[in-house]
Amino acid sequence: MNPAYFLVSAGRKNNRIMKKLILSGILAIGSVLAVKAQTVKFGVKGGLNLAKVTNTDDAKTRASFYAGGLVNVALNESWAIQPELLYSGQGTKVKTNTILGTLESTLKTDYINIPVMVQYSIVPAFYLEAGPQLGILAGAKEKIGSKSYDVKDQMKSIDFGIGVGFGYKFDMGLGVSGRYNFGLTNIEDSGNHNSKNSVAQIGLFYMF
Repeated sequence: MNPAYFLVSAGRKNNRIMKKLILSGILAIGSVLAVKAQTVKFGVKGGLNLAKVTNTDDAKTRASFYAGGLVNVALNESWAIQPELLYSGQGTKVKTNTILGTLESTLKTDYINIPVMVQYSIVPAFYLEAGPQLGILAGAKEKIGSKSYDVKDQMKSIDFGIGVGFGYKFDMGLGVSGRYNFGLTNIEDSGNHNSKNSVAQIGLFYMF
């Protein structure tokens, strides 16, 4: 039997286990929300994305944006859970030196991300957060020189990750937040590279 078969099978099995754990965690959080919710507020947010793809030779950061809505569910004065629905522009830039000169390419990916963040307020205005994120690939294009190619069918449609961040809330409902999202799954459908999303975010939010 080919040893590579066992390696591929083990990798797929680990991915399935990880997905089940993340989904189970989201369901458990939803159960807690239904029982312990004290205050529910809605809001919108948006800002700057600084994204790249790991394990890609000569990868550079690609700047884009994110935007969407959120629901903040306060469990008590210190703890809250915040599900979000966001559009997120991601991808990476690559510069490769060849005998003919420098070749530049850009991978542009569009995700619909659903993070569920657990927030802890150190003081009423300042909080730390962490939680799982489910990403749904909406589009993917690679630009090489002046030509653009649709590469969505070469990438996995689902991405799982973890986000960690912070935020500061002003009295008028406006706030500023920062977050780093690191992917847990390979985004390439071929599986030849263990490429994962890496996204730093900074932006504003407004609570109604």
